[in-house]
Formats: sequence, C-alpha cells, structure tokens
Amino acid sequence: MKIQIPNQSGVYALHLNLVHTRSIRIGKLGQFTFPAGDYVYIGSAMGPGGLQARLSRHLRGDGRPHWHIDWLRAVTGVTGYCYLMTESPLECRWGQTLAADPGASIPVPRFGASDCRSKGMYCTTHLILFKSGIHAEKLLEILSSSEPLTLNMVRYTRFTSYSQLV
Repeated sequence: MKIQIPNQSGVYALHLNLVHTRSIRIGKLGQFTFPAGDYVYIGSAMGPGGLQARLSRHLRGDGRPHWHIDWLRAVTGVTGYCYLMTESPLECRWGQTLAADPGASIPVPRFGASDCRSKGMYCTTHLILFKSGIHAEKLLEILSSSEPLTLNMVRYTRFTSYSQLV
C-alpha cells in the first residue's frame, strides 16, 4: 500500500516512540537524556515539495542531520504522522496546545523552535513527550482543539515502513 502525502504546504505532527531511555546529542543544543515514551514533533512544510518532501525525509530517517528532529529520528521508531494542508503558520499553536495537555512534558527546551523568536513566537519547544504514550485518536483530538477544525481535517496515518511511500 502506497501512502499518499500531498506536496502542498502544511503543518504536521510526527508521532515517534523511544523504547528505552537514551542519551542523545542534538546538534548544537547539546546532550540530553530522553526518557522512553511517545514523542510528538511538530513541524511545518512551507517550502518546495511541501508536506510530501518534508515528511518523506523524516520517515526515511536517513541523510545528514540538519534539523533537531533528525538527531532524535535516527534512534526512534515512527508510530505515525498527521498533517493539515494549510498556508497558515500553525506549528507554534499545535506545539503549545500539545504541551498544555496534562499527560505532556517538555524533554528539551527549544527543540525545533530555534527560529520561533524571529517569527515573533516564543515557543518553549516543538517536541512533546508523553511518557505513558498517546493514542492517535487523542493526538488528533488535541490538535483539532487548537483551531476551529473538525477531526476529519487533520489526517493521521499509522506507519509501518518507509516502503509504503515508494
């Protein structure tokens, strides 16, 4: 089964799982201990190739590390991802909404949010940890609550392997 990802602009949430606690170097941010659990990374894809180009790179998990997520992605499994096709910059709002959930915590301040200050946003992070896990339905519910969206506007795909993309 081939996964269809649009090549339009949008915002996305990459749902990752780390089985065991690990110490990981995240580029210039430094060395951090990542507890086992589910992680949700919020990103945007406004450039050439849109969501398809950005999510494909993250799903492959290969290549030279460029973004903070590349360092974490190299040692985690992908549970799934969701996205919303939009021209609006919702990345920061999605991250703040997820971080406010009672089951959420912030494992690394400024992760994925280095450029937010230049955009006039003051995000703590774009990486949220759910130590007890988070189900796709709950993730969609939280993300949809950040905007006047219906649940069917944000699409979630369970992921089993990159071969689904080719």
